[in-house]
Amino acid sequence: MFGRKKEDPPVLPVRWDTEGGFTVGEVVRPSAPRRKKLIGRRAVRMPVTLDGARYFAAAAFIEQRDPEVRSYELYDATETGELLCTVASASGGRNGERYQVRDQAGRELGLVCRTPAAKRAVQHGWWLRQPGHPDVVARYHWAKGSARQIAARGRDAAVRGASGLATSVVDSVLYGDAADDTSTARPRKPVTWHADEEAVLTAGDTQGSTLYVPQARWLERRLAFALAVLQQG
Repeated sequence: MFGRKKEDPPVLPVRWDTEGGFTVGEVVRPSAPRRKKLIGRRAVRMPVTLDGARYFAAAAFIEQRDPEVRSYELYDATETGELLCTVASASGGRNGERYQVRDQAGRELGLVCRTPAAKRAVQHGWWLRQPGHPDVVARYHWAKGSARQIAARGRDAAVRGASGLATSVVDSVLYGDAADDTSTARPRKPVTWHADEEAVLTAGDTQGSTLYVPQARWLERRLAFALAVLQQG
């Protein structure tokens, strides 16, 4: 009937190990002209196209028992509903934050780390450590060399004492470190995490959310989920 409001199709969950990019949040469908955004349960979500429109289908539901504690459980969003992994603090303090990611059997999948703000002069704050592979870090757009060299420069810069102004300028380029600045709608530059010279994971703006795109086939997908969940808060 003319003027009848179009209904959204069912947005069914997708398998968590499906290849492709993902977001973290509650948005099932972004807002559109004369249509409010569609909201669902907080989850790791993957973009799907239904009836010519873009939706974000749940792949892993996120549980946080205590909102004051950065500790999470991720569950398969499909019918199985099984535990996929847990994310819990391993340490903190002057050397930064470390979060241990374990599978449903308690086996360690890797670490999500966050460098202290004073040491982020060269390297992005969030990075990954997956057993059997080099550290996965994000270099700033102006930094040259391998990921290992970038990390070394970051340590050297911290020893020399990077100024607060320089740190804030660099942080404003990348996600997570400029979350308080909402004064501009201009998309921020994508962030790419590397293991030495290999691109492993990229994050960029998409319809008001951050889309994470795994690139290295060896990257443990649940470890990438954990980084995104921690970064998005």
